[in-house]
Amino acid sequence: MIRTHYDDTYEYYLSYFEGTPVKILRDRKTGEILFDAASVAECLGYSSTESMMKDDQVLDCISAHINQTGESPLRRI
Repeated sequence: MIRTHYDDTYEYYLSYFEGTPVKILRDRKTGEILFDAASVAECLGYSSTESMMKDDQVLDCISAHINQTGESPLRRI
């Protein structure tokens, strides 16, 4: 994993999953790790974040996570 840059809020990293670039953010205050949705979509074989978010399996997974934890796994940055 390569740190590419940082700002007051996040440290930005680049890594690779089976040759596909993955953008990762680390919250500098909390240490929370966030994955860029477009990177995740590409790794999972979707053409875009939008097409990934239209997939019922993805929506079911997100819904199950919310029901189990009470928190959304999605963050807007």
